[in-house]
Amino acid sequence: MGFRDYDTRLAAYCVIVQECAGEPHVLLSMLREGNSRWGRMWTLPGGGVEYDEGFEAAAIREVREETGYDVRLTSMLGARTFVPRTRTGSRDPRPFKSAAVLFEAEVTGGTLGTLEVDGSTEFAAWVPLADVLPQDAGDLTDHTSEGPDRSRDGVPVMSTTGYALRLWAGRS
Repeated sequence: MGFRDYDTRLAAYCVIVQECAGEPHVLLSMLREGNSRWGRMWTLPGGGVEYDEGFEAAAIREVREETGYDVRLTSMLGARTFVPRTRTGSRDPRPFKSAAVLFEAEVTGGTLGTLEVDGSTEFAAWVPLADVLPQDAGDLTDHTSEGPDRSRDGVPVMSTTGYALRLWAGRS
């Protein structure tokens, strides 16, 4: 398939981890029902890159919109392409590919609370890292997925989130 035969969505996400009550917590956004075929699910703060912005600016803007926090990017963790194995439930018949750049960031200001109006984010929260960090490293080169990982309490976690957290945990 040629590159003109499918749609590409450019995205940028941030891994933001800080100590809360003596254990590492990661800042996550809860996607609203209806924004994924799996229903409500945890994702990293971030999202689509607008036509007139770069990955860095998009990551900073998206974190602010979804969480209420201002951030500073501290490093690039990597990138991931994602192609759904099936288009079940999709409203668009064209094949789709996501290309995401993954950053590590730190909070520099703001207050927790989504600033989106009618956006994809229901709320943001600091979640214990152990609750959402995938235990099985899996194949980090695979760019397809049958569906999301699951958090300790059973809430779906977007597969790119698990991938980014594995990169973050293994960076040292």
